[in-house]
Amino acid sequence: MNRIIVLFLALLLAGCGLAQSDPEITDVEISSLEQAAIDAGVIPDVRNVTLSGAFERQSDLGTDSFCAVGNDENGYQVGMIAVFGPDSKCEGLGEAERDGENVRITLDSEEKCSFTARFDGVELKLPGGLPESCASYCSPRAGFAGVSFYLIGEGDAVARSTSGRDFDNLCPAP
Repeated sequence: MNRIIVLFLALLLAGCGLAQSDPEITDVEISSLEQAAIDAGVIPDVRNVTLSGAFERQSDLGTDSFCAVGNDENGYQVGMIAVFGPDSKCEGLGEAERDGENVRITLDSEEKCSFTARFDGVELKLPGGLPESCASYCSPRAGFAGVSFYLIGEGDAVARSTSGRDFDNLCPAP
């Protein structure tokens, strides 16, 4: 019986080594299944999509909005609001840089708040854990952590029409 357990554990440990990722593979490379989905038009090719545009997510508590004006080469001016009811929200302005699916966002209208979000061409997902400084953009019992937004319109013009509560335009014209 002990031999069986030892053999099982040895096989389990040997199998763990097979799942290691290849350090040569980057986030830009995609699988053949993902490429087939892109070719069929089922999902966007994140390598050819811009972050510039307006994003939203609606719930019973309100509408969360994100906007980005600019491009991958020069960066983006961004604004975002997450609503948690009539008197509870997070709202901030800043800038962003995009590298593939990673979007480095820095809010700088209050305390500096920096984090990396993920953008798959349709949805922008903020991480579940954010620096403490990000709380300065929020009312009590509100937070940007884990918020996500869906692309509703592409381009700077659409982004500039995004409104907030404290800011008339989250992405104003320069």
